[in-house]
Amino acid sequence: MGSSFFSLFFISNIILSVIFCIIMFIKKILKIQITVNTQYHISVISLLTLIAPFIPFHFLKINSFFDWIKINLGSNSKLSDIHSTGKTKETIVQNANWLQDFSMSIEQSPFRMMDSVFLIMWILGMIVMLIATLYSNLRIGKIKKSIQVVENKELSALFYTCKEEMQFNKKVVLGYSSLIKSPITFGIVNRYIVIPKDISILSIDEMKFVLLHELYHCKRRDMLVNYFMCLARTVYWFNPLVWYFLREMKTEMEISCDYAVLKTLDKESHIKYGEVILKFASLSQRTSSLLAASEISSSYKQVKRRIVTIGNFQVESHLLKIKSDLVFIILLAIILFSMPSLSALAAVNKETHPFSNTNVEYKDYSSFFDELSGSAVLYDSNMKQYTIYNKKESTTRFQPTSTYKIFSALFALESGIITRDNSQMNWDGTLYPYEEWNQDQDLFSAMETSSTWYFQKLDQQMGKKKLQNYFERTNYGNSDLSGNIDNYWLDASLKISPIEQVDILKKFYENEFGFEQSNIQTVKDSLLLEKSNGNLLSGKTGTAVINGEDIDGWFVGYVETVDNTFFFAVHIQGEKQAGGSSSAKIALSILEKEGIYQSDF
Repeated sequence: MGSSFFSLFFISNIILSVIFCIIMFIKKILKIQITVNTQYHISVISLLTLIAPFIPFHFLKINSFFDWIKINLGSNSKLSDIHSTGKTKETIVQNANWLQDFSMSIEQSPFRMMDSVFLIMWILGMIVMLIATLYSNLRIGKIKKSIQVVENKELSALFYTCKEEMQFNKKVVLGYSSLIKSPITFGIVNRYIVIPKDISILSIDEMKFVLLHELYHCKRRDMLVNYFMCLARTVYWFNPLVWYFLREMKTEMEISCDYAVLKTLDKESHIKYGEVILKFASLSQRTSSLLAASEISSSYKQVKRRIVTIGNFQVESHLLKIKSDLVFIILLAIILFSMPSLSALAAVNKETHPFSNTNVEYKDYSSFFDELSGSAVLYDSNMKQYTIYNKKESTTRFQPTSTYKIFSALFALESGIITRDNSQMNWDGTLYPYEEWNQDQDLFSAMETSSTWYFQKLDQQMGKKKLQNYFERTNYGNSDLSGNIDNYWLDASLKISPIEQVDILKKFYENEFGFEQSNIQTVKDSLLLEKSNGNLLSGKTGTAVINGEDIDGWFVGYVETVDNTFFFAVHIQGEKQAGGSSSAKIALSILEKEGIYQSDF
């Protein structure tokens, strides 16, 4: 049912890669039109897109272009016209065995069936990357243990002078270590700037350049960005474009700090600053990209880019800053607008329906469910009391499958597409897996055999706009019709919880929606299943069949006794034999246990 997380995560990565390409392209063509800081800040806000797949925008009721992709991925499962599983339906008129089910099988694509393999590979890759990252960052722990606090008064005074010049008052530990050849900065809560033990190669002015550079990393909280970049590499280990983007961002981070330092220096000192960077580049080895720290040294490619930028340094004009702000705002808008389209978690997060009624009795009906997961909800009209098994599942929304046909019929009657006496639709000759479907249908025969094509034609004639109005009027589940009009209720966007099934059936029965009473009665008559000991049982089953297996089943309805009406909904899920007929048998067992109804079956 629906789409798995990894398949949606894979698609979100494709969209994410496209967004990154657009951002990098814009930054490249507008390179001389935006400031160095803006380039880095654009990269920082672009990191939001890496979080987006894991944000459940669904709970925020934010829809997006990706909703369409998710639905069509889920609907990449297709209705099979040739698979027979023997499924859905009901009537009392001909004394038929209404426990028989008629359902369309949904064939899922091979790609979706490979999801579990890809998911395992992704998780294993993350584990390997996490181990590699932790191993790389052991170096920070070793450096931290080897730190010797700076006791040189001249260097300490210079350090505090630099902090005052920057107006940075946060605590930063300055120390030596024999384990490094290039200054390094790390730590989020406790910040550390560590310099090589042998600093005789640097003059006091050059040492100032180093301290300013590292202090700017601390002031801007670049360490937090470094940790996030490590996390991003772990999660997106398979996406080379993300790795490239993060490498470019790391260079931009250093260039941005370089610019901040250059603004505090006179023009003659710019060349000396560049010489310091070259000096450390020649002394140090290349740092692992998995290290959550900042070093003044870089790879030779990065150093070359930094030196060129230093050589071209100019104080930004007011006009350039305005242009930069405008580009930043535009790209921020693009990123924020695209984030819901990247959410993979939203699709697989189960929707829930808030339920706060206090007149509830919780009972254990697990013995009726065997190895199937599921829930049951009963409502006593006289007592105005719910009886619930498995509250969590009872408040979770699922596709209504064929139980939706109750309201498809009601909406069609209310809109005048059909009437009780004129509801026949001609069969178009398409061969279906059941002989009962391969003939003309009216409302009663279509409801009896759950002829999917009949109700699809009703929806097509009403159109989404009119349907949406009816769904909002009845407050049916999540009222989401964004799926294909032929199957939004089967394996796509529309979802409803068992508790909501009971509540909407009760409102339907009592006509709280203000529909024509004759239309309500017509649907009631079509739902009548059997009579036992003077009590009437009405209802509708629903089954989701994926690749030939019943994996999701409903039975919803009501029992009319002499002096009371009981509403019920049973929903089950399983790898097989979890269809509407199984749900109906469970529901009948529960109704019998509660002394409400004893079926003839």
